[in-house]
Amino acid sequence: MDLSFSHQFNVQAVLGGGTHPVRFGTDVLAGLVEGIDEYRQDLEQQRRSRSLGPAMLGAFLWVDDPELLQRIAEFPSACVVVSKQPHSKRHAERLRTVAEAVKDAAGFPARAFPELEELRFHQDGKAPVLDPGSPQEYIRLPALRTLGYRRAGDQLVPILHTKMMLLGELWWHDEDGLGGVADVTGFTPHRLWLGSANGTESSRYSLEFGLWLEDPALLKAARRFLVEVLAHSQELDPDSNGLEPDLVMPDYDDEAMWEAMTTLADYDADKDNGSRTDT
Repeated sequence: MDLSFSHQFNVQAVLGGGTHPVRFGTDVLAGLVEGIDEYRQDLEQQRRSRSLGPAMLGAFLWVDDPELLQRIAEFPSACVVVSKQPHSKRHAERLRTVAEAVKDAAGFPARAFPELEELRFHQDGKAPVLDPGSPQEYIRLPALRTLGYRRAGDQLVPILHTKMMLLGELWWHDEDGLGGVADVTGFTPHRLWLGSANGTESSRYSLEFGLWLEDPALLKAARRFLVEVLAHSQELDPDSNGLEPDLVMPDYDDEAMWEAMTTLADYDADKDNGSRTDT
């Protein structure tokens, strides 16, 4: 194939005196991969108190570029959501290839987001019922998830059409918001990639654009959007054709919870009375 056309359209620019170039033309994904490598190297070279390392969130129509998949798979914490793929032999093969590429990935801890930490995976389509004896769950989302409606025939459906990657840092703290002892994990966004290119190998041959941004308000908005995407996402190849998330709010056994609270209150009262008697 003659690529001379493509080679004529490679342009880089720097906006606002920043250090991250904007890319126009072909092979725009190279800028995304380079930015991921640069960010990870910079963060891991720093000695940061309470840091749990670099983390990434992403949302693309589709991802199959080998270099990008490798970065997702090897990142300490990563979850990227793609648009739900049709059920067909061709798409099934694509899914198997992509799933194999990230099968050993670490995934992403849901507890890093207050919006997700109470959610649980549904049980046969129903919300799990929790009581005081239910074990605490720390859900780690797989590196690749899916979102949306599966297309049937020629009917068009809404799709996840974003091309974005949010890089940041996971951290921990031993106090909650009220100063009590707790095991708290959080995520702080630092750098956002936006562009026109899908995360696909074929996008490297198209005329695209892509850039890194660090505006605080934009980072905050991107985090909020991506967490909402995660909350509504499903496994990579779900049976469902619709937008039914497999993460749901659990139901609680109110009677068992009330009994446990009453027992705890009685225990505290007895302990307090005993202390007064001893004095």
